[in-house]
Amino acid sequence: MFDAVVVGARCAGAATALLLARQGHRVLIVDQAHFPSDVRLSTHLIWHAGVDLLDRWGLLQTLQDSGCPLLTDFALDMGGLVLQGQPPATRVGAAMAPRRVVLDQVLLDAALAAGAELREGVTFEDVLRDNDQRDGRVCGIRGRLQDGHPVQFEARVVVGADGTHSPMARAVAARELVRHDKEEGSYNAYAYFSGLPVDAVAFHSRPQRMAYAWSTHHGQTLVGMILPGRAPRVPLAEVEAMVMRELEAHAPSLAERVRSAQRESDWTAASVGSHCREAAGAGWALVGDAGVTVDPITAAGITLALRDAELLSGLLHEGLSGQRALDAALADFGPQRDVVSRPLHQFAQDMAQLQVPPPEMVEVFMALAGQQAQIDRYFGVFGQTVTPAEFFDPANLQAILSGAATPT
Repeated sequence: MFDAVVVGARCAGAATALLLARQGHRVLIVDQAHFPSDVRLSTHLIWHAGVDLLDRWGLLQTLQDSGCPLLTDFALDMGGLVLQGQPPATRVGAAMAPRRVVLDQVLLDAALAAGAELREGVTFEDVLRDNDQRDGRVCGIRGRLQDGHPVQFEARVVVGADGTHSPMARAVAARELVRHDKEEGSYNAYAYFSGLPVDAVAFHSRPQRMAYAWSTHHGQTLVGMILPGRAPRVPLAEVEAMVMRELEAHAPSLAERVRSAQRESDWTAASVGSHCREAAGAGWALVGDAGVTVDPITAAGITLALRDAELLSGLLHEGLSGQRALDAALADFGPQRDVVSRPLHQFAQDMAQLQVPPPEMVEVFMALAGQQAQIDRYFGVFGQTVTPAEFFDPANLQAILSGAATPT
């Protein structure tokens, strides 16, 4: 009998297991993959709030030692307006973009060092329930090894951290609170380049288009172009030509640097749907993309996964240690998660439309020039140190328009 079985060993699952194990709980992590294992479909940016968590967990130096730089500046080029600055109220004062094969392994190694157990090559099939009743409390999982042999593991709680298409979420019939099909979001194409150093998390925003670039491992830089999800697709062989046309039209200085750089990977091009699922129930919880998948235009996913892992592990500790009833602690996860996740989910979905801002917001953005504290607060919405409600509060927008001091 384990205290917790975590289905999924990548960043959300490994972080949850790490924090639970450090609190003295017996934790088992299961995953179909064998590690180290990469994730191709990820732009792997961790915003300031996520980097602060990694630092507090004692893992930031390990990631830096792996060759991943800190990204201390933020630049947003909106055509007629360029904003530069840093999100406020941060511990480290930086973002970073570690490749997933490194980040996931660092978190997993830390979880194992803390006492968690790992079973690789396990395909999740279903949850176990008390008395085998369909509506019984979840009390473990059953799965299958690669050689076909069935396995099952009992636990006081099961955490699904198995991605956006989560079999765990299906097994517990987690309700979808919000859902957007991929055509309602953004279409993302990106590749890695050497010989293209950048010293900031850089975005070039135009109507119906957004280019981006940031540094990652091995001296490489990720460069991408985002279009609306409803935009016509091009064959993968033509993605590079499409991206270069868009860069030359909307970010010519970046296009020139990309042309002189060396592409080090194939192009990846994809759209993903987004959702917010029910977070927890009797004996189970969902964390990371299994619970909340955010449109990638704001690159919020990993940071939200780390935040949710810390929140969930804290609540589970209260229940597993007997401070209060376990299911009462689980019931608090959804409401507390959604205070942060739901507004950021909607913020990303709104951005993914890539529409021209309404005149009143254009006026606000133009008024930001010269108000560095307010520029930093806007960047804090991305860095997850300022909530969308705080920045877009009518009183704050009025303060920007009047050039007044930032509200306290």
